[in-house]
Amino acid sequence: MSTDTSTPEAGNSGEHFAQQIVLVGLSGVGKSTVGRQLAARLAWPFIDTDELIAEAEGHTPAQIITEQGESAFRAIEERVVMEAAERSPAVIATGGGAFLNPRLRRALGERGFVCYLDAPPVEIARRIRAAPDAEQRPLLGEDLDSRLQELDAERRPFYTHADAWVPTLGVAPEETVSRLLKAWASGAGEALRGERGDARLKRLGGGDAAKGPAAVVDTGTERYPIWVGSGELERLPERFKQLGLDGRVFLIADQNVMDAHGGTVARALDAAGIAGSSYVIPPGEQSKTQRVAREIYAWLAEQKAERRDVILALGGGVVTDLAGYVAATYLRGMPLVQAPTSLLAMNDAAIGGKVAVDLPGGKNLVGAFYQPRAVISDVATLNTMPRAAYVEGFAEVIKHALILDPPMLDLLQQHAAELTSGQPNMEQLTAVVARSSRLKAMVVSSDPTERGLRMVLNYGHTIGHGIEVAANFEGYLHGEAVAVGMMGAARIAKRMGLIDDELVDRHADVLRAYGLPLKAPNVEAAAVLQAMKSDKKVDQGKQRFVLLEDIGRPVVHDDVPADIVREVVTNLVRD
Repeated sequence: MSTDTSTPEAGNSGEHFAQQIVLVGLSGVGKSTVGRQLAARLAWPFIDTDELIAEAEGHTPAQIITEQGESAFRAIEERVVMEAAERSPAVIATGGGAFLNPRLRRALGERGFVCYLDAPPVEIARRIRAAPDAEQRPLLGEDLDSRLQELDAERRPFYTHADAWVPTLGVAPEETVSRLLKAWASGAGEALRGERGDARLKRLGGGDAAKGPAAVVDTGTERYPIWVGSGELERLPERFKQLGLDGRVFLIADQNVMDAHGGTVARALDAAGIAGSSYVIPPGEQSKTQRVAREIYAWLAEQKAERRDVILALGGGVVTDLAGYVAATYLRGMPLVQAPTSLLAMNDAAIGGKVAVDLPGGKNLVGAFYQPRAVISDVATLNTMPRAAYVEGFAEVIKHALILDPPMLDLLQQHAAELTSGQPNMEQLTAVVARSSRLKAMVVSSDPTERGLRMVLNYGHTIGHGIEVAANFEGYLHGEAVAVGMMGAARIAKRMGLIDDELVDRHADVLRAYGLPLKAPNVEAAAVLQAMKSDKKVDQGKQRFVLLEDIGRPVVHDDVPADIVREVVTNLVRD
């Protein structure tokens, strides 16, 4: 693998780069594998604190925990990690629980650039089962999946004190190393939190969980935060400062969103002395066209927009797609900040850099992959959404749970009534949006241009997009069409022997609990099938379907028999 000459390597790293890189994360995420390769790239010593413990005590961590108990092990671990933190330069891989100790967090942060390696627990469980040392992880117990989920929930708030969040789902270790080096060189922690020095060390040594972005998208070439919370629109000037954006702001929104939230944005920017202007489009999919894009180009030209200025997309999926398309193409690219105001956009359209406009022949047929500088999701904006538009967004949340996060599916089913009520618990809703956003960020980071793993995000979309086109984008909201598409994918998987009736029924139960449709009556089956042939997921004439082998185990098939597809689609549109 060739070395990226723009990244500091051994021998040419300046004094402003930390002389330690510390890797934290759950057991089995790959800290030792990545750490050894990273140390080799830098020509630094590699320190695995679990190996140091084994050398010092004459017993492995597993043996110490089994024979003496976890508290005895943690005391030994603290002493060993404190000693390792004094050594530099070095790459240090810590045990999964070490970073929960505030004394160790601060000690590791004194000299180290701390990187959190992250992957969904379902993926970590798969890796551990395939590893030869699986039996040497006694804290994980026999029910590996459940225990990893518990540890993830317990430890994630403290892991996110790290200076950099590096998703590893579907990313080879050597690519993870390159991304780590770029994050180290760029000062990623300062960019995301706007702090340094004593403030950083005080936070690391405190007992509180970390406060920061819900997730980070790291494509290897571009890196940006996703902030999720109530009141984020009022924090826009603060976020722009953290991002280093100091140009004018050109706001694009539809009329409904402008009426509801335009004033909040204007007041926040005015108070900070940030100049800008706004362009309002009619609500609905009919605005996501090249004609409307040309109108916005003309407006930007009239305003003499420059490359340092910012396009702020405020709205749902139509606006995030359209404004992103404009940002990607005007002046060959302007900085883009996505501020989604719908649940659907917060969990799907705003994240990942897929921007596009529609053609008469189908959705999103003209577009680009263009990553934003940030995604800023203010969950308070969801209070102003019509109920149907709010509820449809849960289709994408449910999709993420089905393909990547089985426990989140349990939570969604348990709390359906609260989340869909007229006054949902905002703390609970924020947690769901943040978790769903993080899952998408992991996939997008692995595959920014949809050449492999990212295809799994199209679960339900092959049939769903066909329904939207056949209905001329009327009668079914995007999330509703995707919900029907997921039922179709489940039934196809059942017909192909991949899943059983129980999982098909679970699809129906969770979708029904959120008021999402299971069928699309009054749409012509032939029109849906024809539209599916023009879908962008067709490859060399073969229709590709994302199917499940189980919850959290998506697969892509291009061998689904045409008669099965025809039968399933026909049943989906039948009264």
